[in-house]
Amino acid sequence: MAKKYLYFQPEYVSKFKCDGGKYCLNNCCEREWNINIDDATYKKYSRLKPKSKAKEITSRMKFYSKRGNYVIKLKENCCPFLTKKSLCRLQLEHGEEFLSMTCATYPRRTNSFGTFFERSLTLTCPVAAEMILFAQEPMKFEFVEVPDEVHSKHGRIEMEKLPFKEHDAEIAREIQIAMISILQERRFTINQRLIALGLFLDNLEETISSGTDNESILNLIAAYQSEEFLLREMPPLFQSFAFDAKNFTVFMMKFISHTSEHLKDKKGYHFLCAFTEILGIKPDENNEIPLLDVAANYELLVDAHKNFSENYSTFLENYLVNELFMDHYPWRFNEESITKNFAIFLISYKIFELMMFTAAQKGFSAKEDLLTFVDWFTLATAHNKSLYKKFLELLKGIDNTYLLMRTLL
Repeated sequence: MAKKYLYFQPEYVSKFKCDGGKYCLNNCCEREWNINIDDATYKKYSRLKPKSKAKEITSRMKFYSKRGNYVIKLKENCCPFLTKKSLCRLQLEHGEEFLSMTCATYPRRTNSFGTFFERSLTLTCPVAAEMILFAQEPMKFEFVEVPDEVHSKHGRIEMEKLPFKEHDAEIAREIQIAMISILQERRFTINQRLIALGLFLDNLEETISSGTDNESILNLIAAYQSEEFLLREMPPLFQSFAFDAKNFTVFMMKFISHTSEHLKDKKGYHFLCAFTEILGIKPDENNEIPLLDVAANYELLVDAHKNFSENYSTFLENYLVNELFMDHYPWRFNEESITKNFAIFLISYKIFELMMFTAAQKGFSAKEDLLTFVDWFTLATAHNKSLYKKFLELLKGIDNTYLLMRTLL
């Protein structure tokens, strides 16, 4: 009997299907990024008959010794194997099994918790992004059995392994489910849900640090999944969070200034221009941004921002849930604490939300605009190690989750 593996994933993964050029706003073969070719695929290409065919394919690839793999040499930021009908010539001529691991797995992302696996889709694929972000019902999850020919490293799964001991994997999944249920509590605003999430993770880290057993963690999870607990305990706590536009803006601009440097590409530059225009970000004669002026401008927009958050609450919820699950928070930065991971998650989301808000204020609110915005933002930030390294540097000395949430929420 063929071996099968248990996967935990959003239901949308099973429904996803690439539509090629029919809808895709930015074909994944037509953008300035690396299309990696794994060794097994390269050998498969090099053994093709006749030899001239093999040479014609492999001559379009370059070996990078530092990375230890081949990369397709793009032609005008486009894969040379892409046809005029936006289809892959290699797949057309030789079948789907002829695709490299990168091409076969995208936009799927898989994480490994020992012998337990999770799979999701990245928002840089507009077909996936539309399916995920514009869904009106809360994101649902499922367990599926994946056959070995798909799961295997020679199949269609590219995995990121997480440093989990086998017996901790189930607890990790229960923590994720609790976090997702908090983010999907629609009787609370998005900011209130993030406050509840921050409190949960702060309590979780304290529980783990005390050296208690898994039963204590499960009891904490059960409390935050209890409707009675959330509706009784959370509302009084929400009242202690008084938003201050000045503190928010001054704090956020430190992170936004570094993020903006990675967002200056042609495709999404109009979104960055909308952001600077709406908030009135104009460097003075010393090339410094007058933060108090920006804070005053934002304070005038607080009500408009509140309306935006309400109108787009489902979209923002889906974005939060997908990012949390796909990037395996609160363990994404496994050398950092749970609460430090939450800080990165919260700050990254607030930058996304603020930039989306200013884009909408400038009239970029049609579905195609929003999908382009998400693609632009995600592509520049999702795997940007230098950006998150800078975020962690800026967060040194900031270990108080309550203070952070009072500043941002």
